Amino acid sequence: MTAIKQTSVMSREHLQNLKRYFDWDREKVLDHDTQHIIDEDRWFEEMDATREAAGHNRPGKQGARCTYMQHQVIGFNPDECSCNGGPMTPSRCMEYARDYIARRYPNQEIVIVLHEERCRSDGSARFAVHFAINRTDLETGRRLNDGPARAAAKSRVRTVRDLDAEYGLKQLERGLSNSKVHARQPGREEREMAKKGRFDKSENARVRAIVAQRAEEVGRLKGCPDRFGEFARRLESDGIEIARSKRGALQYRYHSESLGKTRKINGARLGYAVNRSTGQIMRFTARGIDLAMREAWELAREGADDGRGRD
Repeated sequence: MTAIKQTSVMSREHLQNLKRYFDWDREKVLDHDTQHIIDEDRWFEEMDATREAAGHNRPGKQGARCTYMQHQVIGFNPDECSCNGGPMTPSRCMEYARDYIARRYPNQEIVIVLHEERCRSDGSARFAVHFAINRTDLETGRRLNDGPARAAAKSRVRTVRDLDAEYGLKQLERGLSNSKVHARQPGREEREMAKKGRFDKSENARVRAIVAQRAEEVGRLKGCPDRFGEFARRLESDGIEIARSKRGALQYRYHSESLGKTRKINGARLGYAVNRSTGQIMRFTARGIDLAMREAWELAREGADDGRGRD
């Protein structure tokens, strides 16, 4: 289950930043390789010379910006990386990367660098392959052209899906939690709110706080025969309804002021909360709620809960 993304390198400053980023002497680099490069220590200069000879260090059309390279990233699911007990070892990730460029870019000068990346929020690790793909096609002498942006993105995804099937990896599923190791990260709007000190104004952040609080409250109750039912009743009093999506995932429904109607969000998409007392991560899936209630009960029974709740 692999993700693919691309960024076009369209300035000299971006080129220099990319050169530094692809330095394989960095600590997080696990492996590297090249394609159609004579001296790998001079890969940057060789690519520049190729583009210059083909006239590709200048825009193809008057008034347009020049695209020098493409920076693509293949990110492997943390659950499927060997650092978390999965089948994708660094050498297998590199094999996957070579298969990918053989199918899509056999005539390009390419540098491949494998990183072990860590998430700042939850500390989870995964492997990611980075490609610096030069613009010039060595066989035709023309600029690399994958077609219109959306069609090209879909084409890259199809290639990755085919490789995932061959390597026995799962497929990404929209709206579902695709990793047990790595929690959903805040979106762009949530990150911007956090930077501006307005994180509490996010509707999803408010729902997360209420759900986490109710899960802990119900978890600490003594002699409650139906904790999940009590949990749902308390959320209903907060204006949050619990339901099941078409695929059976736990779903939260509440009135959105920004939409002016009911918002529906799956627990896997809602994100996670962290218990400030224990450091335990709580997810908002059905299983995550159940585990959070059990943890709250154990803390209450042991007298270790200081009542600070979740952040």
